Amino acid sequence: MATPHPRLPRNTRTKSVRLGYAIEEAVKLDLERYAAAGGVSAAVFVELMVKNLPLNDEGLPVWMNNERLPINPD
Repeated sequence: MATPHPRLPRNTRTKSVRLGYAIEEAVKLDLERYAAAGGVSAAVFVELMVKNLPLNDEGLPVWMNNERLPINPD
C-alpha cells in the first residue's frame, strides 16, 4: 500500500474545486509520482506547479515559445 501524503489542515482552502480535465493515464501517473517524490498530494503538487509556473510577457508558460496547441473545437 502506498504511503499517505501529508494533507493540508482542514479549512485551509477557502473555495476548493475539483478538477475535471481528461488527461492521458500515463500523464496522471507521472503527476502522482512527482507529487509523491515531493511528499505532497497530487492536488497540492498542481497548486504549487501553477503558482510557480514561469510565464513570458504574454502570460504563457515560457516553454510554450508562443506556440499555440492545435485544438479541435469538436
